[in-house]
Amino acid sequence: MAKESGVPGKQNRHLPAFLLLFLSEGDVHGGALWNRVSQIMPSHWEIDSGAVYRVLRDLEERGSLTSDWDMSEPGPAKRVYHLTKDGVAELELWYKDICIRKQNLEYFIQQYDDLVARGLLNLDT
Repeated sequence: MAKESGVPGKQNRHLPAFLLLFLSEGDVHGGALWNRVSQIMPSHWEIDSGAVYRVLRDLEERGSLTSDWDMSEPGPAKRVYHLTKDGVAELELWYKDICIRKQNLEYFIQQYDDLVARGLLNLDT
């Protein structure tokens, strides 16, 4: 059953894809990645910084990213992430997967809209 804020499920499912996509534009630290994700995701998904850092760690363990510490600015050092050749390959896999999912979701939407238009769903209950 759907919750008021949305359907329960895996809101972080495509988080690795977005992080790889953002890193394809250039090296960046984790906080900047979290800010970017926060700007594009629906607020009710509540993706926290911990989820971003867990995914970054997983991507690094898979060899899709590397990282090093940037101590060039005042304040605490920041871990800067770099996309690898394996990361570019993984990004391509995500692209193909998302395209297939998009096609399936478009089919679902069309079928649902058709049911509503034909009056076969009672949306008032």
